[in-house]
Amino acid sequence: MDFELTSEQQLIRESVAKLCADYPDDYWASKDKAHEFPWDFYDAMAQAGWIGIAIPEAYGGAGRGITEASLVLEEVAASGAAMNGATPLHLSIFGMHPVVKYGSEEMKQQYLPRVASGDLHVAFGVTEPDAGTDTTSISTTARLEGDTYIVRGRKVWTTKALQSERVLLLVRTTPKEDVARRTDGLTLLLAELQRDEVSISPIDKVGRNAVATCEVVYDDLSVLATDRVGEEGKGFRYILDGLNAERVLIAAEALGIGKAALRRAVDYLSLIHI
Repeated sequence: MDFELTSEQQLIRESVAKLCADYPDDYWASKDKAHEFPWDFYDAMAQAGWIGIAIPEAYGGAGRGITEASLVLEEVAASGAAMNGATPLHLSIFGMHPVVKYGSEEMKQQYLPRVASGDLHVAFGVTEPDAGTDTTSISTTARLEGDTYIVRGRKVWTTKALQSERVLLLVRTTPKEDVARRTDGLTLLLAELQRDEVSISPIDKVGRNAVATCEVVYDDLSVLATDRVGEEGKGFRYILDGLNAERVLIAAEALGIGKAALRRAVDYLSLIHI
Protein backbone atom coordinates (compact mmCIF):
# COMPACT_ATOMS: atom_id res chain seq x y z
CA MET A 1 0.00 0.00 0.00
CA ASP A 2 1.32 3.45 -0.95
CA PHE A 3 1.13 6.00 1.88
CA GLU A 4 2.83 8.81 -0.03
CA LEU A 5 0.85 12.04 -0.16
CA THR A 6 -0.38 13.26 -3.52
CA SER A 7 0.79 16.66 -4.72
CA GLU A 8 -2.63 18.07 -3.79
CA GLN A 9 -2.45 16.62 -0.28
CA GLN A 10 1.05 18.00 0.20
CA LEU A 11 -0.22 21.41 -0.91
CA ILE A 12 -2.98 21.18 1.74
CA ARG A 13 -0.36 20.50 4.41
CA GLU A 14 1.85 23.39 3.30
CA SER A 15 -1.02 25.87 2.91
CA VAL A 16 -2.47 25.17 6.35
CA ALA A 17 0.98 25.41 7.95
CA LYS A 18 1.54 28.78 6.27
CA LEU A 19 -1.78 30.14 7.59
CA CYS A 20 -1.11 28.84 11.10
CA ALA A 21 2.29 30.53 11.18
CA ASP A 22 0.44 33.82 11.71
CA TYR A 23 -0.73 32.52 15.11
CA PRO A 24 2.34 31.95 17.29
CA ASP A 25 2.64 30.34 20.72
CA ASP A 26 1.91 33.60 22.52
CA TYR A 27 -1.43 33.88 20.73
CA TRP A 28 -2.55 30.44 21.91
CA ALA A 29 -1.21 30.93 25.43
CA SER A 30 -3.21 34.15 25.76
CA LYS A 31 -6.40 32.54 24.47
CA ASP A 32 -6.03 29.64 26.87
CA LYS A 33 -5.32 31.91 29.83
CA ALA A 34 -8.27 34.21 29.06
CA HIS A 35 -10.65 31.31 28.24
CA GLU A 36 -11.30 33.15 24.99
CA PHE A 37 -12.51 31.52 21.77
CA PRO A 38 -10.02 32.11 18.90
CA TRP A 39 -12.45 33.85 16.58
CA ASP A 40 -9.83 35.46 14.31
CA PHE A 41 -8.09 32.13 13.74
CA TYR A 42 -11.41 30.36 13.14
CA ASP A 43 -12.53 33.03 10.67
CA ALA A 44 -9.22 32.84 8.79
CA MET A 45 -9.55 29.06 8.44
CA ALA A 46 -13.15 29.46 7.26
CA GLN A 47 -12.26 32.10 4.69
CA ALA A 48 -9.52 29.85 3.33
CA GLY A 49 -12.10 27.07 2.82
CA TRP A 50 -10.59 24.58 5.25
CA ILE A 51 -13.67 24.14 7.42
CA GLY A 52 -15.71 22.86 4.49
CA ILE A 53 -13.03 20.51 3.21
CA ALA A 54 -15.05 17.33 3.83
CA ILE A 55 -18.52 18.68 2.99
CA PRO A 56 -19.77 17.72 -0.51
CA GLU A 57 -19.26 20.27 -3.25
CA ALA A 58 -23.01 20.37 -3.86
CA TYR A 59 -23.39 22.03 -0.45
CA GLY A 60 -20.52 24.49 -0.66
CA GLY A 61 -17.65 22.30 0.52
CA ALA A 62 -14.56 20.91 -1.14
CA GLY A 63 -15.80 17.31 -1.25
CA ARG A 64 -12.59 15.80 0.10
CA GLY A 65 -12.31 12.86 2.49
CA ILE A 66 -11.01 11.88 5.90
CA THR A 67 -7.37 11.88 4.75
CA GLU A 68 -7.49 15.53 3.68
CA ALA A 69 -9.43 16.51 6.81
CA SER A 70 -6.81 14.76 8.94
CA LEU A 71 -4.00 16.66 7.22
CA VAL A 72 -5.68 19.98 8.00
CA LEU A 73 -6.11 19.22 11.70
CA GLU A 74 -2.68 17.61 12.06
CA GLU A 75 -1.03 20.76 10.71
CA VAL A 76 -3.14 23.00 12.95
CA ALA A 77 -2.07 21.03 16.02
CA ALA A 78 1.56 20.78 14.85
CA SER A 79 1.78 24.56 14.53
CA GLY A 80 1.67 24.77 18.32
CA ALA A 81 -2.05 25.49 18.46
CA ALA A 82 -2.63 21.95 19.76
CA MET A 83 -6.22 21.29 20.89
CA ASN A 84 -6.96 24.98 21.42
CA GLY A 85 -6.69 25.36 17.65
CA ALA A 86 -7.97 22.01 16.45
CA THR A 87 -11.10 21.77 18.61
CA PRO A 88 -12.83 24.91 17.24
CA LEU A 89 -12.66 23.33 13.75
CA HIS A 90 -13.08 19.67 14.64
CA LEU A 91 -16.84 19.12 14.62
CA SER A 92 -17.50 21.44 11.68
CA ILE A 93 -15.00 19.59 9.50
CA PHE A 94 -16.37 16.05 9.85
CA GLY A 95 -18.93 16.04 12.67
CA MET A 96 -21.81 16.78 10.32
CA HIS A 97 -21.21 13.54 8.41
CA PRO A 98 -24.45 11.99 9.80
CA VAL A 99 -26.35 14.87 8.19
CA VAL A 100 -24.44 14.40 4.93
CA LYS A 101 -25.33 10.69 4.85
CA TYR A 102 -28.77 10.55 6.43
CA GLY A 103 -30.26 14.04 6.52
CA SER A 104 -33.11 15.03 4.25
CA GLU A 105 -32.27 17.06 1.17
CA GLU A 106 -34.02 20.03 2.74
CA MET A 107 -31.85 19.69 5.85
CA LYS A 108 -28.66 19.44 3.80
CA GLN A 109 -29.53 22.51 1.75
CA GLN A 110 -30.43 24.49 4.84
CA TYR A 111 -27.46 23.72 7.07
CA LEU A 112 -24.45 22.30 5.23
CA PRO A 113 -23.54 25.43 3.20
CA ARG A 114 -23.52 27.45 6.43
CA VAL A 115 -21.28 24.90 8.13
CA ALA A 116 -18.91 24.85 5.14
CA SER A 117 -18.61 28.65 5.16
CA GLY A 118 -17.95 28.70 8.91
CA ASP A 119 -21.15 30.63 9.62
CA LEU A 120 -22.94 27.81 11.49
CA HIS A 121 -21.32 26.30 14.57
CA VAL A 122 -22.65 22.90 15.66
CA ALA A 123 -21.93 21.08 18.95
CA PHE A 124 -22.30 17.36 19.71
CA GLY A 125 -24.59 16.29 22.55
CA VAL A 126 -24.25 12.60 23.43
CA THR A 127 -22.48 11.98 26.76
CA GLU A 128 -24.52 12.11 29.98
CA PRO A 129 -23.42 12.16 33.64
CA ASP A 130 -25.10 8.83 34.45
CA ALA A 131 -24.32 7.03 31.19
CA GLY A 132 -20.67 7.79 30.48
CA THR A 133 -19.43 5.78 27.52
CA ASP A 134 -22.50 3.51 27.64
CA THR A 135 -24.40 5.53 25.09
CA THR A 136 -27.35 3.11 25.06
CA SER A 137 -28.07 4.10 28.69
CA ILE A 138 -28.71 7.79 28.01
CA SER A 139 -31.84 9.13 29.70
CA THR A 140 -32.44 12.34 27.74
CA THR A 141 -35.84 11.82 26.13
CA ALA A 142 -37.81 13.30 23.27
CA ARG A 143 -41.54 12.74 22.88
CA LEU A 144 -43.27 13.56 19.61
CA GLU A 145 -46.25 15.91 19.87
CA GLY A 146 -47.67 16.53 16.42
CA ASP A 147 -44.76 17.71 14.29
CA THR A 148 -42.53 18.67 17.23
CA TYR A 149 -40.29 16.73 19.61
CA ILE A 150 -40.16 17.86 23.25
CA VAL A 151 -36.69 17.21 24.68
CA ARG A 152 -35.86 16.87 28.37
CA GLY A 153 -32.58 15.78 29.91
CA ARG A 154 -28.97 16.65 30.66
CA LYS A 155 -25.73 16.27 28.72
CA VAL A 156 -22.10 16.78 29.78
CA TRP A 157 -18.85 17.42 27.93
CA THR A 158 -20.64 19.30 25.15
CA THR A 159 -17.73 21.16 23.58
CA LYS A 160 -18.33 24.55 21.94
CA ALA A 161 -21.90 24.77 23.29
CA LEU A 162 -21.46 28.47 24.10
CA GLN A 163 -20.59 29.33 20.50
CA SER A 164 -22.90 26.88 18.71
CA GLU A 165 -26.25 27.69 17.19
CA ARG A 166 -27.23 24.01 16.82
CA VAL A 167 -26.38 20.70 18.45
CA LEU A 168 -26.41 17.17 17.06
CA LEU A 169 -28.39 15.76 19.96
CA LEU A 170 -28.88 12.07 20.66
CA VAL A 171 -32.10 11.33 22.55
CA ARG A 172 -34.16 8.30 23.47
CA THR A 173 -37.55 8.26 21.75
CA THR A 174 -38.47 4.70 22.79
CA PRO A 175 -37.81 3.43 26.34
CA LYS A 176 -34.94 0.97 26.59
CA GLU A 177 -37.22 -1.70 28.06
CA ASP A 178 -39.45 -1.49 24.97
CA VAL A 179 -36.81 -2.14 22.30
CA ALA A 180 -35.39 -5.41 20.98
CA ARG A 181 -31.80 -4.12 21.10
CA ARG A 182 -30.31 -1.53 23.43
CA THR A 183 -29.10 0.46 20.43
CA ASP A 184 -32.65 0.80 19.11
CA GLY A 185 -34.98 3.64 20.02
CA LEU A 186 -32.30 6.36 19.90
CA THR A 187 -32.93 9.33 17.63
CA LEU A 188 -30.60 12.05 16.35
CA LEU A 189 -31.88 15.63 16.25
CA LEU A 190 -30.24 18.78 14.92
CA ALA A 191 -31.65 20.97 17.66
CA GLU A 192 -31.39 24.68 18.41
CA LEU A 193 -29.06 25.39 21.31
CA GLN A 194 -29.35 29.08 22.18
CA ARG A 195 -32.89 28.91 23.57
CA ASP A 196 -34.51 29.84 26.88
CA GLU A 197 -35.28 26.15 27.45
CA VAL A 198 -31.55 25.34 27.35
CA SER A 199 -29.11 26.05 30.20
CA ILE A 200 -25.37 25.96 29.38
CA SER A 201 -22.71 25.85 32.11
CA PRO A 202 -18.96 25.64 31.37
CA ILE A 203 -17.03 22.86 33.13
CA ASP A 204 -13.68 23.74 34.71
CA LYS A 205 -10.72 22.14 32.90
CA VAL A 206 -6.95 22.21 33.36
CA GLY A 207 -6.29 22.83 29.65
CA ARG A 208 -7.79 23.53 26.23
CA ASN A 209 -9.49 26.52 27.78
CA ALA A 210 -9.83 28.53 24.56
CA VAL A 211 -12.87 26.33 23.92
CA ALA A 212 -15.41 25.76 26.68
CA THR A 213 -16.72 22.29 27.41
CA CYS A 214 -20.14 22.41 29.00
CA GLU A 215 -22.96 20.79 30.88
CA VAL A 216 -26.21 21.41 29.00
CA VAL A 217 -29.70 21.00 30.46
CA TYR A 218 -32.72 20.70 28.17
CA ASP A 219 -35.98 21.65 29.85
CA ASP A 220 -38.79 20.83 27.41
CA LEU A 221 -36.96 22.12 24.35
CA SER A 222 -39.09 21.93 21.22
CA VAL A 223 -37.44 20.56 18.05
CA LEU A 224 -39.25 20.37 14.72
CA ALA A 225 -39.56 16.86 13.28
CA THR A 226 -37.99 18.23 10.10
CA ASP A 227 -34.80 18.70 12.14
CA ARG A 228 -34.57 14.97 12.80
CA VAL A 229 -31.60 13.31 11.10
CA GLY A 230 -32.84 10.26 9.19
CA GLU A 231 -35.41 7.92 10.71
CA GLU A 232 -36.63 7.86 14.27
CA GLY A 233 -35.00 5.18 16.40
CA LYS A 234 -31.87 4.76 14.26
CA GLY A 235 -29.77 7.55 15.72
CA PHE A 236 -27.18 5.27 17.34
CA ARG A 237 -26.12 3.91 13.95
CA TYR A 238 -26.05 7.41 12.52
CA ILE A 239 -23.74 8.89 15.15
CA LEU A 240 -21.20 6.13 14.54
CA ASP A 241 -20.62 7.60 11.08
CA GLY A 242 -19.49 10.78 12.77
CA LEU A 243 -17.72 9.26 15.77
CA ASN A 244 -15.62 6.77 13.79
CA ALA A 245 -14.28 9.56 11.59
CA GLU A 246 -13.78 11.78 14.63
CA ARG A 247 -11.45 9.21 16.18
CA VAL A 248 -9.24 9.39 13.09
CA LEU A 249 -9.17 13.18 13.35
CA ILE A 250 -8.29 13.02 17.05
CA ALA A 251 -5.40 10.70 16.21
CA ALA A 252 -4.16 13.17 13.58
CA GLU A 253 -4.36 16.00 16.10
CA ALA A 254 -2.40 13.93 18.64
CA LEU A 255 0.27 13.29 16.01
CA GLY A 256 0.47 17.02 15.34
CA ILE A 257 0.85 17.77 19.05
CA GLY A 258 3.68 15.22 19.19
CA LYS A 259 5.44 16.99 16.33
CA ALA A 260 5.06 20.34 18.09
CA ALA A 261 6.47 18.90 21.32
CA LEU A 262 9.44 17.34 19.51
CA ARG A 263 10.19 20.58 17.68
CA ARG A 264 10.19 22.54 20.92
CA ALA A 265 12.43 19.97 22.60
CA VAL A 266 14.96 20.21 19.75
CA ASP A 267 14.81 24.02 19.82
CA TYR A 268 15.43 23.99 23.58
CA LEU A 269 18.38 21.63 23.30
CA SER A 270 19.95 23.88 20.67
CA LEU A 271 20.04 26.70 23.24
CA ILE A 272 21.83 24.82 25.97
CA HIS A 273 25.25 23.20 26.24
CA ILE A 274 25.36 19.53 27.13
